[in-house]
Formats: sequence, structure tokens, C-alpha cells
Amino acid sequence: MSRYERAARRLSWKRTIEDRLGAILALAVFLLGALLLRAHHGRAPFDTARTVRMQGTVTGLNWVNPHAIVYASLRDKNGQTANWRLDLGSLRTLTRYGGWTENTVKPGEPIIVQGYLAKDGSPRLSVQRIWLPGGRSLAGRP
Repeated sequence: MSRYERAARRLSWKRTIEDRLGAILALAVFLLGALLLRAHHGRAPFDTARTVRMQGTVTGLNWVNPHAIVYASLRDKNGQTANWRLDLGSLRTLTRYGGWTENTVKPGEPIIVQGYLAKDGSPRLSVQRIWLPGGRSLAGRP
């Protein structure tokens, strides 16, 4: 084998290694990106350092993906009543692990909720737990 053939073989082997490393690097970047996108919503808009508890009456329910939403007329600690948006977990998580169904809460029912307030001061709550008539309690984000 000539010197040129040996050099060509080494160059070919080196390119194969570089191609494989490039593919591995591209795969790693893709997987990391997928993990970051998976957690895009989270609880970032909520003040998770402080939990509040309020009571009131259910006014509606949106049983839709990506997250179920309960609407309720709630009284805050100052006795003020407002219409609140109560953010729950995903339908799959709520039904599979949390014991929820589309009929768990109904308009007109009294509830007590515990969760995190929105950082922007809007009437929005990320629900940790909800108490239903009869004392039954369910996790809002199981």
C-alpha cells in the first residue's frame, strides 16, 4: 500500500469519527431542546413562595387541554369578591392520578381552594388543592 493510500484511509477514518460525533452532538442538542420545551408553561406566572386559601362558588369549567380551568366567584382575605380563573393540571393527569372527571365541579357549588396567586396581581390562581361539598378534597395539579 502506498503512502497516499494510507493517508487516504486515515483521512476517511477521521471523517467517519467526525460524522459520528456530529450526529451524537446533534442528537444531544435535540433531546435537551425537547426537555426544555416540555416544561414551557409551568408555574412561572405564579408566586410559589406564598400559598393562599379562598372560598366561594363555582361559576364555570373549561375541561380542555392543555389545562383544565375552573372559574369561580371567590372572596379574598379582605372580604372582596371577584371572578377568578383557577388553573388546574392537564386532563390526563387530573383524571388518571387525581380522581377528577368533567363533572367533579358544577356551577353553583361552594368550594374552598388553596394555591398560588398570579405575580401580576390578576385574579388567577394555580390550584394546589380544592375542597368540594361534603369535605372531599382533590389535588389541582397532581
